[in-house]
Amino acid sequence: MVSNNMVHSKQRKRQKKFINRKEGQFLSEEAINFLIEESLKLRLTNPVQSKELIRAAQKIGTKQRLHIPKKYHLSFCRNCCYPLSIKTARIRLNSKKRQIHYLCLNCKNEQRFGYIRKLGG
Repeated sequence: MVSNNMVHSKQRKRQKKFINRKEGQFLSEEAINFLIEESLKLRLTNPVQSKELIRAAQKIGTKQRLHIPKKYHLSFCRNCCYPLSIKTARIRLNSKKRQIHYLCLNCKNEQRFGYIRKLGG
């Protein structure tokens, strides 16, 4: 038979664990954003170091169960983590299918993203 004190202590432990996880996630989000922004600064001068920073950000994200923010998705190749820029990627628009095609010149991987054309704007 479980007493009331035991149940309350288990609930407190669970709440503490949840709070600690939230604090860790907040710090991890800041670290991911910092690493990716530094990687974007280095992508034209030193693409290899930029790639390593992106990999480090992905590793932090997997440990803390976090996704990379959507605004950074188009900034690097999903396959090889190489930073995409004018020199390292070919970008094409397909107006019939309303897609943006990114071709990474490092690994020849193609990514497609849909877009919606705004009317009257």
